[in-house]
Amino acid sequence: MKKLVLVSVLALVLFLVESRESKAQVGAYNTMIGVTGGTNVGGTVKQFISEQGAIDLLVYNRWKGWVGALLYEHHMNIREFEGLEWYIGGGAHYGMWKDGKGEPPWVYKIDQDYNVFGVDAIVGLEYNINRSNFYVGCYWKPAYNFEEFTKLWEDEAAFTLRYSF
Repeated sequence: MKKLVLVSVLALVLFLVESRESKAQVGAYNTMIGVTGGTNVGGTVKQFISEQGAIDLLVYNRWKGWVGALLYEHHMNIREFEGLEWYIGGGAHYGMWKDGKGEPPWVYKIDQDYNVFGVDAIVGLEYNINRSNFYVGCYWKPAYNFEEFTKLWEDEAAFTLRYSF
């Protein structure tokens, strides 16, 4: 847990200190919408708020329940590959599973509602397909829940397909 807190603090410092590198890709778009698929299935809306900083809203289905995550992502070019960049970030999430409709792995009774909330970290890659409005990517998003029975989710990973406008 101490390592996760340390990584989260370091990521937050990185986000607050804007890099002076230029970012050609951001000039081409401000908003992206798309779908995610992996250990979760859902949608995403990303809005750039600075040259390298973006807010990403993920809403997805997992274990027959719903989770929403709001993340800040700091994007950086990979100079050796045009159109490819990586990002790192963090944020928070809230999830819910309704009575009798979902069975997350930690549930012992399906006759009650379950809710979780916590903090997230994210690291990913994003590639612009042939300088078009379409982007493919992948990410890994470990999360720590403040609920006593859930704690650490370290298995959330997904692919993304996004359209920019």
